[in-house]
Amino acid sequence: MDDEETHHNCQPFLQYVSLKGKQGEAVQVKALFDEGAMVNAMCAMAFEQVKSSLRGWGTLLKRLCMVNGTVIPSKVSWKGEVTIGGIRTEGEFKVFKSGGRWEFLLGKLLLLAFRAIHEYKTDMVHITGEGSSTIIYN
Repeated sequence: MDDEETHHNCQPFLQYVSLKGKQGEAVQVKALFDEGAMVNAMCAMAFEQVKSSLRGWGTLLKRLCMVNGTVIPSKVSWKGEVTIGGIRTEGEFKVFKSGGRWEFLLGKLLLLAFRAIHEYKTDMVHITGEGSSTIIYN
């Protein structure tokens, strides 16, 4: 595969992740994997759809600085169990308006928690939890 063909086939890495719900059920959101994001975040629109299914919400009066220098207020955070491909870890995220560009931003902190290794050539991610690991594909 030459560089032009590789560039043409590059897509953002998207994967459904599950958040542990109030009754132990899986609440799924579509996550955009972003190794450059220093926080994990959920779009406020997605939050409105799932907030009644989750516990672990907390008030957060914090402003988040985006890569482009824009400062966005965040008023809510969540802590709980996150699952990808059957692998579980504890995680947290902030909620703010993304303008609908993404539903859930899986940033560096959760990628570290899952010990994620992104194989760019094959566009797959190895994730590891306690005693098990799996590969997820874009």
